[in-house]
Amino acid sequence: MSTQVAKPHQVTVDDCVVDLKNRYIAAALALLFPAAGHFYQGRKNKAYLFAACILGLFLMGMFIGKGRVVYCSFSADDFRIQYPAQVLVGLPAAPSLLQAFIGKQPPQRNLLKGFMAPPVDRAMLSKWHLESSAGFELGTLYTAVAGLLNLLVIMDAFAGPMPMPQSNQRRNKQPSPS
Repeated sequence: MSTQVAKPHQVTVDDCVVDLKNRYIAAALALLFPAAGHFYQGRKNKAYLFAACILGLFLMGMFIGKGRVVYCSFSADDFRIQYPAQVLVGLPAAPSLLQAFIGKQPPQRNLLKGFMAPPVDRAMLSKWHLESSAGFELGTLYTAVAGLLNLLVIMDAFAGPMPMPQSNQRRNKQPSPS
């Protein structure tokens, strides 16, 4: 059972004390970059696994969508309901925030050569869909799922590990009565 010990930043899981350090810093680091909170806490194996899965999924989505699937747009023509999930990946999605603030006009699109910039108009968006076929939607899905997975990682960095429920007989390795 996961119970609080004397210090608020430590939890006990299966008789092992896990030091979560400062939970708020860990959660903020995990929001900035996938698994950074776990590195901060010293839970490196989890950090490697989470970083590989989330960044791999995000990069695969970007590859499938030809680098065009993560951008911020809430206009009537192109309402990106997926974007709040995508931006949860943190810094890998940061260029999209920068591009959203500088605008859609061609002179400003030269920043980062238009990387993660929204389409200028509906014709460009239609062209992206046509060129990528189903890759645009599939890439969007992959990047959104990567962001939602990072949300779970943020929660784990804040709350710590959750033990598997075990009966007292199993915990004490006693055979169950027949």
